[in-house]
Amino acid sequence: MSLPPAVIVWGASGFIGRNIVDALAGQVPLLIGVNASGAAVPGCTTTVAAAAVDTLPALPEGAAILHVAAFRYFASQFGKQQQRILAANLAMTEQVYGFAMARGITEIRAASSSAVYPASWAVQDDAVPLDLNDWPHDGEAAYAWSKRWGEITAELWHRRAGIHTISFRLTNPYGPHDTLDEAEAHVATAFVIRAAGDAPEFEVRGDPDAERDFIYAGDVAAAFVESLALRGVTEAVNLAFGETRTVRDLAACAMRAAGRQRPIKLTSPPAAGNRGVKVRRATAAKLRQLLPGLAPFRGLDDGMAATLAWYRDALRG
Repeated sequence: MSLPPAVIVWGASGFIGRNIVDALAGQVPLLIGVNASGAAVPGCTTTVAAAAVDTLPALPEGAAILHVAAFRYFASQFGKQQQRILAANLAMTEQVYGFAMARGITEIRAASSSAVYPASWAVQDDAVPLDLNDWPHDGEAAYAWSKRWGEITAELWHRRAGIHTISFRLTNPYGPHDTLDEAEAHVATAFVIRAAGDAPEFEVRGDPDAERDFIYAGDVAAAFVESLALRGVTEAVNLAFGETRTVRDLAACAMRAAGRQRPIKLTSPPAAGNRGVKVRRATAAKLRQLLPGLAPFRGLDDGMAATLAWYRDALRG
């Protein structure tokens, strides 16, 4: 696989960004992290604050950008934070493409989301063009439109500036480097943290029979890295495992990883959280056509075991 001489990871300190940096560290001559503070990111050659990216020296020809920056919202406050999510995500997208045009960078990989799909679709099928008049789920509309705008921007600057973007529509990633705060974690991470604890019951907030497509963050990172070998491709593609599991299954996987089964205690979700649709299924065939050399993804049991091992170390620290 031929990788670029330089890769700029926008959002290098975040959940997906840290997994991508782990996958790329030592694989490219120049790995630049961009984050809000400019604080060093382990594995990056150098790190710069987003507000200071224009101070970076000249980059080698063929450099690429991985745009995985996003407003870090709290799961319990998702509904209340929609305006801030929209404003922040739009600003980050504009900055990324402005930097790319200023530096002559023509290859971008971006983290979109399965939230872009219309709420009316039973299957999130990336082979079917989005109908932008068909709205996403009301509970996450501002977040979804921020990701839709990212894909619109990618197409706009493909047509106007020759920039090639592969937008990966992530389903429900989980894995190392997510928050250590169980109260603010998304469902898979929250379950891992609970499984590592010693409560007599295992709490599940909301509908235990809701179905989601869960994908290990290391596999997400592998897809981003594999895509860097492509040139001249502009596409939006699901980054999904390709099958759903219930929230109840997820809880059982977390407890198996911890080696301790407990009775499940059902509680209501936070009032300001996201009350999503019952079932979300996403296709995965297009990803494999685009990246035929991509290794098979981890199953949920293997992924949850790897995630729990990382969290046990992180929580001890």
